[in-house]
Amino acid sequence: MSPAPSESSSPPRVALHCALAFVVLYACYEAPEGIGGRLLGNAVVAAVMMTLFHAVAWGVGRWLGYRNGFHAYALEWRGSALARALAVMLVLKPLSVLVGVAVGVMRVQPLEKPLMGTALLVAALGIVVSTFVPSVAEDIVARGFWYRAWPVAGQGVGYVALSAGVFVLTHVYRLGNGPLEWLMLFCTGLAYAAAVARTGSLWGAVGLHWGWNLANALLDLQLDVNAVGQGGRVLSTVTGLVALGLVVLLPKRRGSMV
Repeated sequence: MSPAPSESSSPPRVALHCALAFVVLYACYEAPEGIGGRLLGNAVVAAVMMTLFHAVAWGVGRWLGYRNGFHAYALEWRGSALARALAVMLVLKPLSVLVGVAVGVMRVQPLEKPLMGTALLVAALGIVVSTFVPSVAEDIVARGFWYRAWPVAGQGVGYVALSAGVFVLTHVYRLGNGPLEWLMLFCTGLAYAAAVARTGSLWGAVGLHWGWNLANALLDLQLDVNAVGQGGRVLSTVTGLVALGLVVLLPKRRGSMV
């Protein structure tokens, strides 16, 4: 593991550096949608900007004193944590859709002209990448930074609550959807942050978050999935809480605080 920023620095100086680091990370994370998507209306520009975010994040981590910039966000490679969390969400999310259909808050029907064969495979591979890159970026801003680079709320319950709140704020362009949207984001954010606290690695959160986004996108390749009223948000909120429960049932990693 790379060393943390110098402990010899005065607390006010460390806090200032961390605050500036977060401003840079937050601005660079929101810029792809704000500039590339909404201002320019260019998906390619947005995708390039989102990819470049990771270079910025590495540089910020280096500036904060880590030899490997990504270690500032607890991103030391933990493939097992990623794989387990990804598998959980790839099962849990489709199950939640089935429950939604059963209780009448979701409507699902096959697409009239679904992709088949090679076209489906290419589209699926594209989705794997296009959902992974922004998922990791958002996890850095909302979770990894607060767990390792600036653990102002500790690494336990306080961290989980703070991280979930920041996760709501990273969806700044969706805040106008109202309180149910905020609640949904907060509850799913609790599950993702708890995964970091339980495993000591951001990869646990990446697996859940990426799995959620990946499952949604893959379902859309074959099915027309629509929520009935606010039912989709309520269902997603419950799914987030179920994921949180599953995370809490995980064996504690030695040294974890939740």
